Amino acid sequence: MNIWNLTKKDLAVIFKDRGALMWLFVLPVVFIMIFAGLAFLAQGGSSGEAADNRIALTVVNQDPQGELTARFLADLDRAGGYRVESSDLAAAEARLEKIKIIFFLVIPENFTADLAAGKQVIVQLITHPDANVQDVQSVAQVISGVAKDTSLELQLLDGIRQLGEMQAGNPQAEEGFQADKVAAQAKSQFDRSKVTPLVAVTEREPAVEEEEKAPEFDLASSAVPGMTVLFVFLAAATVARGIYEERKNGSLRRLLSAPLTRSELMLGKMLPIFLLTLVQIAVIFLFGAFILPLLGIGRLGIGRDPLALALTSVMIALCSTSLGIMIASIARSEGQISGLSNALLWVAGFLGGALIPSFLIQQIPVLAMLSRLVPQSWATQAFYDLISRGLGLVDVLPSLGMLLLFSAVFFFIGVRRFKFE
Repeated sequence: MNIWNLTKKDLAVIFKDRGALMWLFVLPVVFIMIFAGLAFLAQGGSSGEAADNRIALTVVNQDPQGELTARFLADLDRAGGYRVESSDLAAAEARLEKIKIIFFLVIPENFTADLAAGKQVIVQLITHPDANVQDVQSVAQVISGVAKDTSLELQLLDGIRQLGEMQAGNPQAEEGFQADKVAAQAKSQFDRSKVTPLVAVTEREPAVEEEEKAPEFDLASSAVPGMTVLFVFLAAATVARGIYEERKNGSLRRLLSAPLTRSELMLGKMLPIFLLTLVQIAVIFLFGAFILPLLGIGRLGIGRDPLALALTSVMIALCSTSLGIMIASIARSEGQISGLSNALLWVAGFLGGALIPSFLIQQIPVLAMLSRLVPQSWATQAFYDLISRGLGLVDVLPSLGMLLLFSAVFFFIGVRRFKFE
């Protein structure tokens, strides 16, 4: 019996076990829907009133008493697509840093006073370094459009005011407001508004130190990668229980008569679950890409390097099944397998960012240190780097190297400590 024959035999057994198939393919999808759905509701997805589906535009208004400021923000809110939400500067910067928002607009202190004096004012759109370029361009276009309309209106009014001043005290004043003269003045101000608008928009990113950036995700991207890592590693318990059952009924001992070394035999027990976890990852990602958008929970992307994503999936599946071999070698009863699985998989899944965003874990020093000791942390980091940040294979090589190291250690311990009885 070679490794492939052993694999086919185990796959046939697994496909007959509906509970195992449900655990591998149905339960992850259910968890993702529950997790993403709760997050969606927490963000106001089930309001009793008619929901305002416009994108929130946080505004730091440093000229709160200005009449022209109020008009500008009202026009911006009516422009469509975005709703204005006020905030102070510190709160906006904190929310931007934590990726709760990806941009905010700053209105300068002398907005109204400078506009009233005919001076140019500049509003700043502060964007997060990881913000989607199309999202930034979209909001910048809306702001620029409102700014141009405001500039044109103010400059036209200023032109008419200038005409009035020039005709003051002139008994023939009405001649100054003849249609051709008003049109000429309006055209002059209109041309000026295009060249030197009174309200200009600039974009910039906040000045930050070089450090690890927290990923920016929609609901689908927040839920799917972490849940994928969680359930792929939970497959280690399936490997361990399968080996335990065969050791219990003596079939594993009989396999020693086959022309296989101990390592080859362990590889043969790993391979079926390894292949199924790869299928599991594909199913979960396809669900995130095509089904979740239909539910209004966002769409999962695959980043810009599909090859790197595929290789990362292989390394995660390998690490998970190697961990199953180690659990099977340490545990001596089904109860011990369950206990080790809960400790090594659920707790490690939490520390590794599979249940909550990893950047929240990193804010607690003790948890941040412990998270680097579990493979789930490196797995979620690799997925997030590829999917959220758009990085490539070279960028995730450190994470893949750590997953390979974990896999080698788990497999070595499993083979060395394994007993067939």
